[in-house]
Amino acid sequence: MTPDTPLWPARWHRRTYPCHEDDVQLPNDLVRCPDCRQRFLRMVWTSEVCCEGCSSAYPLCDGVVDLLPGAPTKRSLAQATMEFEPIVCIYESWLWRRSAWMALAFGLSFEQELDLIIRALDVSGVATVLDLACGPGIYSRPLARRVPAGTVVGLDLSLPMLRTAVRLASREHVANLIFLHGSALDLPFAADRFDAVNCCGALHLFPDVPQALSEIQRVLVPGGRFTVAALRRGEGTVSDLANVLCRRVAGVGAFTSHELEARLRGAGFEDVGRHHTGCVWQIVCGVKPGRSE
Repeated sequence: MTPDTPLWPARWHRRTYPCHEDDVQLPNDLVRCPDCRQRFLRMVWTSEVCCEGCSSAYPLCDGVVDLLPGAPTKRSLAQATMEFEPIVCIYESWLWRRSAWMALAFGLSFEQELDLIIRALDVSGVATVLDLACGPGIYSRPLARRVPAGTVVGLDLSLPMLRTAVRLASREHVANLIFLHGSALDLPFAADRFDAVNCCGALHLFPDVPQALSEIQRVLVPGGRFTVAALRRGEGTVSDLANVLCRRVAGVGAFTSHELEARLRGAGFEDVGRHHTGCVWQIVCGVKPGRSE
């Protein structure tokens, strides 16, 4: 394999995503080997992707690169729900994410939220974007259309969600997407790699929020933007106790408005701004310091 060998050969690209002949070629220096953490993963037309340095191999199944093969399957109740096939099937529908009841609770429809997120990220052209905890790609696909000459990476802990994301991207002929099975607490990317990171609907599920935010900040380029939509709770002792209980029982923890902004600032983000505050939902954006020249 030569240094110029593309990460995703054209024949695999076409076979997985039926698309136009002018599709974007995904970069070689994108996914860092989780084992040696030094070199990058390359792919030939096989069932695996391999590290160009230590020769570690990771399975490719149904268009998803599995960076956690054989990993412990322990999940919180909330995380396990996101692997339940009936939930996966209805996630994007009017029964769940696009439902009227969710729009009422969140204070805006999904379409309004998506438009807000895209405007807050402010990406276009050749940008490289990470959609963290991407689920079935409900944000990934619109973001990929926003950067037709760039790349969007969707990473999630749920393989059922990722397989659905691949199928939907293929059906909609969205080609500049790659989906990875991985952890938000140990992102398989080099520092300063992404122009923007989006994480909607999952920060409240992460078992170690400071670690996740540290990783997000690390992989962003200086001046890169981070958008997050997360559950919101009220202030006070009762809310604090209920939040602790929900975290312990179900693995779901909400943030007060002040707390979420403070966590982003504590992780090193600046220009932290609030874009939406609903009854149980909030959207915040931050910027990594050090604007690119």
